[in-house]
Amino acid sequence: MPRIFHPAIHGSTHEDGGNDEIDLANLAGQQIFVPYNGKIADITHADTNKHTLDLQTALSETREIVAIIPWATRISGSGGFYMFPNEGTQEVNSTGDTAKQCFIVIKDGTNRIQYLLSVANDDWDLYCLGYVVEAA
Repeated sequence: MPRIFHPAIHGSTHEDGGNDEIDLANLAGQQIFVPYNGKIADITHADTNKHTLDLQTALSETREIVAIIPWATRISGSGGFYMFPNEGTQEVNSTGDTAKQCFIVIKDGTNRIQYLLSVANDDWDLYCLGYVVEAA
């Protein structure tokens, strides 16, 4: 008769250091959250067009970036700062002097965030709380 383990007891054996540890290193699609909590860009444009920010450069990251938790703070001006998840048409907008903190999915293969200013020449600082990457 096969030996049966209760899930609550057996589950811990698959953890790091367990006697039946599962190696996730070579699994496809593994993603990792990277805490950041810092400024990644100073943004000012003389127009209200959509712009992009290369996140690999801004975050000094070499892995594929899947998502980011950004927010922006207005330094000067009167307009809003709008970010576009997955470079779509529905924006995540600003509220007062601070853009909402949110989870933005990055368009596959781009490693960038798309944004616009509602008033030209406003000055915004863009921050990142953390981001998700594809594991190497």
